[in-house]
Amino acid sequence: MKRLLTNLAILATISSGAAAQDSARQDGAYFRVGAGLTALSDWNQDITANPTAVFPAGPLATSQSLTNGNGFTAGAALGFDYADGIRTELEYRYDSSSIDSFSTQGGVRPGLPTPPVNDSLTAHLLMSNFYFDFYNDSPITPFVGGGVGGASVTNENGDSDAALAYQGRVGVSFALGGGFSADMEYIYLRTNKLVYGPADDEFVAGGAPARLDGESYETSSAMISLRKPF
Repeated sequence: MKRLLTNLAILATISSGAAAQDSARQDGAYFRVGAGLTALSDWNQDITANPTAVFPAGPLATSQSLTNGNGFTAGAALGFDYADGIRTELEYRYDSSSIDSFSTQGGVRPGLPTPPVNDSLTAHLLMSNFYFDFYNDSPITPFVGGGVGGASVTNENGDSDAALAYQGRVGVSFALGGGFSADMEYIYLRTNKLVYGPADDEFVAGGAPARLDGESYETSSAMISLRKPF
């Protein structure tokens, strides 16, 4: 009798765990909010002076280098879990990374402030993401994902440019109970090349003093998020 009761208790525990897993896998919308650390790749940009502008005598810089450091990332997302291992979501994320050092090559920057007005580079990201969840019998669920969208990146001079962005994500999700789960993930994000200023045939007198181009916004981030269905 004692063995029978023990077996029934074990069976009940397994059944309740399976029921919880089934409940967690029902279709439904969810909200996610998170934050973490990010590291931005260095920038090496070409400088093209406005041919219609008059600059002080002396050599003009033809390129510049920014050594970028660490920063933070934070964001929120609305998503839908299809309960078959697939999730989709719309995410907004904000990044800010420090500029550790700045240098020019060839002379002074044509008409641009030196030192730069900002000591960090910032980005607003709007991404459409998808995920594949690898469900198992444990409360820990590995996942991989990716996304495409757009980024608006503000540079050291306070100028902004928008570009196509794409990202890859890999992580694990921990079931916390009450429908909540915590995601720990690594995110690699990259944009198309950024251009600050007009094209050669768009320079006008009194307009932008120079154009900066030649680099993408490329980050590696570690992020922790809290997810809750509704």
